[in-house]
Amino acid sequence: MRTESRHERRRGGRLTRAFWATWLASALAVGSACSGGHTSPPAVTGQPDGSTMEQPDGAVVVSPFEPDPPATYVAKVKNILVGLAPTDDEVQQVATDPTKLKTLIQGWMQQPQYQQKMKRFFELAFQQTQVSAVDFADQAYPKQISINNSTTPLLVQNAQQSFALTMMQLISEGRPLTDGVTTGRYMMTPAMKELYAFLDVWEVDDNGKVTDRFKQAHPGQSITVGTAQGPIPISETLDPTSANYMHWYNPDVATYGAAVAGCTEDPIVYNPSAVSLHYLLYGALDGHKSASGVQCPPLGGTATAPQLTASDFTDWTMVTVRQPRAGEAVTNFFDLPALRATNELVLSIPRTGFYSTPAFFANWQTNISNQMRVTMNQTLIVALGAQVDGTDTTKTPGSPPPGVDFVHAARGDCFACHQTLDPLRSIFSATYSWNYHGQLDAAWTAQKGMFSFQGVVQPVNTMAEMGDALAAHPLFAQAWAQKLCTYVNSAPCLTTDPEFQRIVGAFQDSGLGWNTLVTELLSSPITTNAAATETTTSNGVVVAVARRDHLCAALNNRLGLNDVCGLDAVTKKQLQATVPQIVSGLPSDGYGRGSVMPVLPNRPTLFYRAGTENICSAIAAVVIDVGAAKQTAGTKYWSSAQPDVAIADFVGTIMALVPSDPRAAPATTLLKDHFTTAVQQGSSASDALKSTFVVACLAPSAVSIGL
Repeated sequence: MRTESRHERRRGGRLTRAFWATWLASALAVGSACSGGHTSPPAVTGQPDGSTMEQPDGAVVVSPFEPDPPATYVAKVKNILVGLAPTDDEVQQVATDPTKLKTLIQGWMQQPQYQQKMKRFFELAFQQTQVSAVDFADQAYPKQISINNSTTPLLVQNAQQSFALTMMQLISEGRPLTDGVTTGRYMMTPAMKELYAFLDVWEVDDNGKVTDRFKQAHPGQSITVGTAQGPIPISETLDPTSANYMHWYNPDVATYGAAVAGCTEDPIVYNPSAVSLHYLLYGALDGHKSASGVQCPPLGGTATAPQLTASDFTDWTMVTVRQPRAGEAVTNFFDLPALRATNELVLSIPRTGFYSTPAFFANWQTNISNQMRVTMNQTLIVALGAQVDGTDTTKTPGSPPPGVDFVHAARGDCFACHQTLDPLRSIFSATYSWNYHGQLDAAWTAQKGMFSFQGVVQPVNTMAEMGDALAAHPLFAQAWAQKLCTYVNSAPCLTTDPEFQRIVGAFQDSGLGWNTLVTELLSSPITTNAAATETTTSNGVVVAVARRDHLCAALNNRLGLNDVCGLDAVTKKQLQATVPQIVSGLPSDGYGRGSVMPVLPNRPTLFYRAGTENICSAIAAVVIDVGAAKQTAGTKYWSSAQPDVAIADFVGTIMALVPSDPRAAPATTLLKDHFTTAVQQGSSASDALKSTFVVACLAPSAVSIGL
C-alpha cells in the first residue's frame, strides 16, 4: 500500500474557511443556471488548510496551529459514532464545558445506530469481509458453499457479520477486547450453525481428498426429494423410525431436468451425501445420476425451495462451540429444529477467536505451498497490528527453529522471515488442513508450533493457547487503539505521541474495555483537534471523503431510510436500482495481504463527486413532495410548499450545521437563493427544492469526515 506523505495528507484533505467560501460562491452562482434539474457546487477538492500552504516553488510554509471549534468536532464525533447530525444543545454543552463531550459520547454509544457503526468497524477490523461465495470453495471442495441465488447472499452475509456481532455481544457483557482472540462463543443464526456443522463432517485433507462423515455415519441411507408427494412434516423427515425418514419436499423437483433428457423424475433419490443434503437445505438440488443412468446437472433452485426460512438468517444467538467428549457425536447439521433451539455446537474442528471463522479462512486461503503462512501473518496483523517482515530480533529457540521449511528458506534473505514465520505457522498447520478442516497428516500434527514474535516466546500446542499468547502480547492494546484511531481520523496516530500513549494506558487500565477506548480516543484532541498534539503536528488534520459505510449510515440515520444503499442482503430494501450500483463503486475501508494499515481511499475524486451527486439526486426524488400514501413511517419528508422549513432542516440535518455555527447562516442564505433563482428561471417548486436538497447533500460537511 502506498503511504501518503505528511504534505500530501494535508493537501488532500483539510477543507476549512477558504473552501467554504469557494463552495458558497459557486453554489450561489449555479443557482442562476438552474432549470428543472440541478447544477451542483464543485467537487470537494479544497485548498490547503491553515496549517500549511504550498508556495509556487513547492516549499511548504507551516502556519500556527488553529484549533477546531466544538461545532466542528462534535459533528465529527457524532457522525463517526452514530451517523447523526449534532443538536445545538449538544454543541453548546461542549462549548461551555469541553469535558461534557465524554458524557455525550457515552450517551451516543447507547443508541442503536452505534451498534450498526461498530458492527461494521469490527467486520473490517477482524477481516471478515471482502469475500464472496466462491471464496468459501476451498472449505467446501470440490463444491461451492451454496448455489441457490436466494440463500447464498444471505449465508455469505451471515458469515461476514457473525464475528462482529460476537464482539458486540461480548462487549455488552463487559468482556475485555482480548476475548476476540480467545473466545469459543460466537453469534450465529441457524444458517450459520448449519454451516459450521456441515463443514465439520465434510472433511477435506491436504491433498483435496474428501471424507464424508455423514455418509460414514449413515451408510446406505438414501435421501429422497420430491414434489408430487406434497409437503412432509420435518418431524417425520428427521425421525429414523418414520417411513418418511430423509424424505424432503422441494417444489423444484417437478420442473427440474426438463431441459435434459432422462433427468425428469419425481422423486429424486440421492445416495448418502453431506453436500447433497446441505444443498437441499439451502434450496438447491445437487447433481446426480438419474434412475435411467443419465448424469443430471445441479440446480441452484428457486426462492421457494429452501428448507431454511427467512428467520434462519436473522435470528442471532450466542453459541458455544466445543469439541466432543470421548464417544460423543458431533452436532447434526441437517436437524434444523434442533439447530434453531440450541446454544451449543459440538464440533471436531477447533474454533477459537476471529482467526478460525469460515469468513477469515475464506479471506485468506492457503495451499500446499503457502502452508498457512498467510493465515498466520494476517492473524498477527489483525490481533497485534504487526507482521513478520524480517526485522523482528526475537530469537526463536532451536537450531534451526522448529518447523523451518528449508526449501522456501534456502536463500539467506528469505531465512530471516522463515525462521520466525514457520514456527508460527506450525500452530495452524498442526491443527488444520490446507482446506481448513482437521489436520489428518501425522507429520504436521506432530510439529507443534512456537509462538515467537516481538519479544514473546512460548510453545503453543492448540489454537486456544495461541489465543492466550495473542491476548497477553504487549502489542495488543496499542494495535487496537491504532485501528480505532485510523478508522476515526482516516490516518494512523503517531505511536510516540504522549496523548496516544495516554489513551493506550487508559485502555489497559480499564482491563481492555472497548467502551473506555472509544470514549478516550473520540474525546481526545487527537480526534477533535481542539488542541495541538504530536499526531496533528506530524500528520496535519486529515479531512477525508465520507467513505461508503460512513456515507450510507449517515443517509440512513439522518433521513430515516432503510438500507438506502442496498447493502443488506437480508432486507434488500433498496431505494432505487441506481443507488446500489453507484454505491458499489464508492471507496470503502479495506485491507490488503501483508498490510498492517487498512486501505483508506480519502481523496475526493471526480468519480466520488459524480457518484455522490447521483445518489443525492435519487434520494431527493423520494423525500421531496411524496404523497401520504407512499410515505414510510420514520422517514423524513419535505414539501415544496414550505421551502423555508425544508431548507432549515437541510442545513441542520443534511449539512450538520447547528444554528450557533457561523457557517449555518450563510449556508441557509445560499440554499434559499438557490431555490428562489431556480423557480424564477422556470423550475417547478418541487424541482427547485430537489435541486436545493442536492446542493445541501453535496456540501463539504455532508460528504466528508472531519469538517
